[in-house]
Amino acid sequence: MKKNRLILNLSPNFACQKHDNVKIRQLLFFVCFALPVLGQGISKKEWFPIERSIKGFRTQFVYKRQLLENPLALQIPLMEMLDPEISREFLTYKRQQNHIKWISSGTLALSLYSLLQKDAVSDGFYWSFVGTSALANVYFGSMSLRHFNRALNRYNELGKEQKTNISLQISTSGNQPAVGIAMKYPF
Repeated sequence: MKKNRLILNLSPNFACQKHDNVKIRQLLFFVCFALPVLGQGISKKEWFPIERSIKGFRTQFVYKRQLLENPLALQIPLMEMLDPEISREFLTYKRQQNHIKWISSGTLALSLYSLLQKDAVSDGFYWSFVGTSALANVYFGSMSLRHFNRALNRYNELGKEQKTNISLQISTSGNQPAVGIAMKYPF
């Protein structure tokens, strides 16, 4: 006859049936409440409007009480809105600004080449190239500003929609005064 021996399993994978529910509850509690604390949750950042001030031929932007002259400085707040339309319009603006830089550098290269090599470039070709590049720059400049204005307007519209609105209404119709509070919160 064999003797029944009590075998103790001390491995970490061994679990009693009684304690399974407790472990699962502890795990769910940790996942639900601790992950946002550890930085894994999505938190909404406070929205600040972007205001535009035009002084003569200069356009300046005010964001978080800072005065910005370059629209490219607004890339981070525009992209943080996580709106595909804003992203598309701003990236189109940025791409067209790069086209302007390349066209201008091509014009500069031709001007330097014609300055160093006096008779290598004819006057007709030089002026037609400079004129064409100037027209292309004006076209890309106006189109890129249109795309930037669309992105900026969409950013300000979405930001205004996301703000929480609280309104209070007091009416004294008849003999009984009434107070109403309404809150609009984006989900």
